[in-house]
Amino acid sequence: MDVAIEAQFLNLFKQALELRRNSTSSPLQALCLAYPDLLITKANLVEMFGDAIVSRLPVRADADAIWKWHGIPGCKEPLYDSPAFFKALGVDTQVIDIVAARGIERVVDLNQPLPQDLEARFDFVIDTGTCEHCFNVGQAFQNACAAVNVGGFLIHAAPMNKMNHGFWNFSPTVYPDFFEENGFKISYLSGMSCNLIKGYEPFAADTFKIFSAGANTAIFVVAKRIERRPLKWPTQRKYRVHPP
Repeated sequence: MDVAIEAQFLNLFKQALELRRNSTSSPLQALCLAYPDLLITKANLVEMFGDAIVSRLPVRADADAIWKWHGIPGCKEPLYDSPAFFKALGVDTQVIDIVAARGIERVVDLNQPLPQDLEARFDFVIDTGTCEHCFNVGQAFQNACAAVNVGGFLIHAAPMNKMNHGFWNFSPTVYPDFFEENGFKISYLSGMSCNLIKGYEPFAADTFKIFSAGANTAIFVVAKRIERRPLKWPTQRKYRVHPP
């Protein structure tokens, strides 16, 4: 499947990258859950990372088809090669997917337990919207977390209210309840209104109170692994005690 990194998500990655660089001297490794297309303008990339990096990035020859696939036909912005972009930032990437759509993916079914050689290896796990496409969504989410090494970050996006985009929509309450049981600390959590042409806009997303989200909204989360613990499937907080 093809997933996308837009400006808001990329800014979250940049912040996590700076934090991780300050905490380790080891070579940085990222696992991408599907090939992440860089759907961001050249001007925005230069503003965020500098022309010295952007000017030497290879442009994908299939850019027109990719922009069309993501619903922006005729876009004339260059589409840069994602692994080359991460490499220029000092991050080696591995891409996994259910199919080798771009020819570089390792075929992994996230509905099944993660291959052991991918566990606890990565400074960053980049999930720009893959877990919702896996029917066994709990296993897929656990796999994404299992790949993160101690001190590393899960940078994650999932639909909050997008009908038929995937199998599932995610509620914000998933994250504090899962992460507090499994050795992670939430660094960032926000709702996001999603429009690739007009731009993404964050909004407050309550993690426990019931609320209604607008159409075409998502949730963006950054979580840092503090320690490794045996997996525990959480009980939703409101049901941990008997109601009055």
